[in-house]
Amino acid sequence: MGDTMDKTRITILCENRAGLTKNIVGEHGFSALVEQDGQKILLDTGQGLGLKPNTKTLGIDLAQINTIVLSHGHYDHTGGLAQLLPFSQKTRVIAHPAIFGAKYSHKKENINQPFNYIGPPFSKDVLKADPNCELILEKTFQKISDNIFFSGQVPRVTDFEINDKRLKLKQQKGFSEDPLFDDTSLLIETNKGPVILTGCAHSGIVNVMKHFEKMTGHKQFYAVIGGTHLGFLNSEDQLKKTMGAFETYKFDLIAVSHCTGNEASAICYNRFKEKFAFANAGWTMEF
Repeated sequence: MGDTMDKTRITILCENRAGLTKNIVGEHGFSALVEQDGQKILLDTGQGLGLKPNTKTLGIDLAQINTIVLSHGHYDHTGGLAQLLPFSQKTRVIAHPAIFGAKYSHKKENINQPFNYIGPPFSKDVLKADPNCELILEKTFQKISDNIFFSGQVPRVTDFEINDKRLKLKQQKGFSEDPLFDDTSLLIETNKGPVILTGCAHSGIVNVMKHFEKMTGHKQFYAVIGGTHLGFLNSEDQLKKTMGAFETYKFDLIAVSHCTGNEASAICYNRFKEKFAFANAGWTMEF
């Protein structure tokens, strides 16, 4: 990485909580804009409530975005995309092939509780029908701009990060547990060091970090930003080991969002103090 790179700006467009910026809308969902060297890359689109009003408030022109990465196939990360169709210019939509699975959830372990559809509110065919949409479905790690990398499918290598059992895939007969193989993230090389940007990190935030270490050789990262799914963790052991991994990778900034949850956020704040931030809707940071 050279010394001539422009500053990188990351702005949270959609998140559960509205930041202090006037006229920002909060929603259960996530979307972040990455601006670097003239590139404008959108990670996720929220569920569709806040994307347009928040970009208007923040002075961001959605028409200038020509690359959209969908971190996984849940409505609260994909729903806003429908509002951007049809695209006004050639636009890449990058995701894992499993993003269009028949995704459902239930709130209780009782199998008799009704299952709710939580997948994208549009089909693959809708995207393919747009002549300006270049749909790229990939399982592999790859460069999507000079200094921004798509994780592809994240290997599950830790023994303490397990699937959220509430999340299901509808089959021809009944439902099976959704392994969320479509969960992906971004690695962004910046002047301050590598930054990990996640949607939900369903594959396990430590698995995400280990994957980027393996693929890039980085032994430490400047920042992790986004959802960590720690709000739905299965044990205190997972939280303890995740906090330890944050220290091992020597993060200078841990900016959590969305599915991190209040308890895990409080523990993270008390552990890391000035290195901690809430990446709420309207939050922005330059690197």
